[in-house]
Amino acid sequence: MNSIKNIWSQFLKFIKFDKNLISQISNDRYEAANALIIVVLSIVALYLPIISANFSSNLVDIVFYGIVDGIFAWLLSNLAIWFLLSRAFNTFTEVSNLMIFTGYSHGLVGLFGVLYFINSQISFDLMYFQIASILIFCWIYLVLSKSLTISLHLESRVSSISAVTFLVLLVWFSDPIRIFI
Repeated sequence: MNSIKNIWSQFLKFIKFDKNLISQISNDRYEAANALIIVVLSIVALYLPIISANFSSNLVDIVFYGIVDGIFAWLLSNLAIWFLLSRAFNTFTEVSNLMIFTGYSHGLVGLFGVLYFINSQISFDLMYFQIASILIFCWIYLVLSKSLTISLHLESRVSSISAVTFLVLLVWFSDPIRIFI
């Protein structure tokens, strides 16, 4: 079992495209739990600015159901790209491997919470916030497509289509992410 510090260091290496780490975690079945921890932490990071700005009686319910909704959207997006890879592209992949890579790349979603917090303190122009959002989604796309190409030995076209499918479904089904888009 890894500590949060080890999970965080693996996450930082992952988003920097460390090929050794990507191949190492693709062979570890227990990394899916670490990916779930990263997903939960990124969704909590989305809600931290809202929690710090609002104090209401049902805030705990909103945050709890938002976290559950975010996890459900992540799992549904994983199953969708697993179905896409297995049926449309005839590649055999395990769902746990997909959960690892999508979970680690989902950690970048927490940057939306950081941007929202910075925007509430400094009040940037909305255009800069939108450009930063597009850059975050591009970074998630690059990290996910590169990791699928490296670990699962997929063609770049297949991994690109899988990454786009994951992002579209994640945004479509996740209410915490749609708050910031």
